[in-house]
Amino acid sequence: MTYEEYKSKKNNSNKKHTNNFIKALLSKLFTIVIFSMLVVAISNYSDNFRNFLINDVFNKTMDFSKINKLVNNVTNVFKSEEVAPVMKENESCEKYLDGIKCINTGNVIVKDGGIVTFIGEKEGYNNTVIIQQSDGYYAWYGNIKESVKLYDYLESGSILGVSENEYYYVLLKDDKPIKITDES
Repeated sequence: MTYEEYKSKKNNSNKKHTNNFIKALLSKLFTIVIFSMLVVAISNYSDNFRNFLINDVFNKTMDFSKINKLVNNVTNVFKSEEVAPVMKENESCEKYLDGIKCINTGNVIVKDGGIVTFIGEKEGYNNTVIIQQSDGYYAWYGNIKESVKLYDYLESGSILGVSENEYYYVLLKDDKPIKITDES
């Protein structure tokens, strides 16, 4: 590969990452603006509804995936078809509790993008990061030293953290574990 080919490939790669970042940012901003406009418009409707919003919506954990799914279905502009594998090719994985245990030293990669909704200890999984994905699934990544913060939005394929020898991956839908295969 010549230097010019390398430089051209690097520039195209940087443009692709910038475009993906801008699309994700615009998608999230669009979702927030639409949701905020609806809340402001409806909250002026009555005191009962305002109390409902404050007590039953804002004081509970929000399921951002439903809002994001609605926006994606309506606009279909910001959908990304990129999917990252759960495990690297050189990782060996086996069934563990409700998910899988992967032998890995190094970076742990996010399979599907979403919002970090939990960071802390989970029994059997040690330090766990839970990501609420835009498709309504919850991905648990256990036994890792995270490099993210609560409510960060992570793109598919981004680095979540580091595992020293193994990490755990669990996928849930409607609070029920989903069977994970090597092809996931």
